[in-house]
Amino acid sequence: MIEIGSRCSQPLCKEIDFLPIFCRCQLYFCRTHSSADAHNCTWTKPTTQPSPAGPSAPLQRCAADKCSKPSLEAFVSSSDAEGRTPATCPHCNASFCAEHRHPKSHSCDIKPAVEPKNEAARALLAKNFPSTSKGKTAPVRRAPKIPTDPVKLAQFRKLELMKMRHSAVPVDLKAAGIPQEDRLHIKVALDDGSEKVFWVRKSVGTGRVLDLLAGQLGISSSDASPLELLKVVGEERIKCRNDQLFSNEVEEASTVVVSRCT
Repeated sequence: MIEIGSRCSQPLCKEIDFLPIFCRCQLYFCRTHSSADAHNCTWTKPTTQPSPAGPSAPLQRCAADKCSKPSLEAFVSSSDAEGRTPATCPHCNASFCAEHRHPKSHSCDIKPAVEPKNEAARALLAKNFPSTSKGKTAPVRRAPKIPTDPVKLAQFRKLELMKMRHSAVPVDLKAAGIPQEDRLHIKVALDDGSEKVFWVRKSVGTGRVLDLLAGQLGISSSDASPLELLKVVGEERIKCRNDQLFSNEVEEASTVVVSRCT
C-alpha cells in the first residue's frame, strides 16, 4: 500500500502526516515536532555564507494574529523537490506556522478566479469548457419511447418496473421492512415536470396514501382546499376513490398526481 504523506522522523512518534514539514536538517516531521527545539534539530548555519540579515536576525514569525510561532519559512527548504509543504499561502502569499498553514486556519481571503476580459478568450473557454459557461441550461429529460410491439412492450414494462423497484422509497417510513410481493410501486408526477418514485403497501386505502404522499411532498390540505389523487392514463386523469384499497384503484407502475379539488 502506498502511503500518502510522510512519517515523522522524531523517534517514538512515527506519525503519518499528510502535509509533513521538511526541516533544514533534511528530515520530515509532523506539526507537533516541526520546530527545531521539538526534534533537536542538527542543522547548523553555514559559516562560509553568512545570512544577509546578520548573524542575530530572528526567525520570521507566523503572520496569523496573536501567533508568535515561527513561520514555515524558518524550517522549509526552498529547494524541496517534492513541494509537499509550501512556505507561503498560495492565496495571500503570507508565511504561517504549521498550525495556521491552511487558508481556513488564518481566515484567508480567497479571491475568486478573474474572468477573462477579452471576449475572444471568453468565447474560447465557452467552446472548450461548456460546463463553465454561465449560459448553460439544464439538460432536457426526455420521456422514454414506449414500443407498440406487444413483446417489446412487455419487456419495456418489465425493465421500467425493475428500475422503479431499485429507486423507489416507501411513502410510509414505518412500513420499510415489508416484502416485495406486498408492495405497489407508483410514480408521482410533480408540477415541474419531474417524477418521484414511491412504493406503498397493497393493503392501504387510497385516502391514507393521499395523506402520506401529501406529507412526503410538503403539500398542505384544508377543508377549504382539499386534495385528491388522480391516476394518469394517457392524456386523461381519473379520480381515485378514497374509500377503496389503493391497489384496486391503480396498477403496478402507474403514474398518479396529487391535486387540489376543483
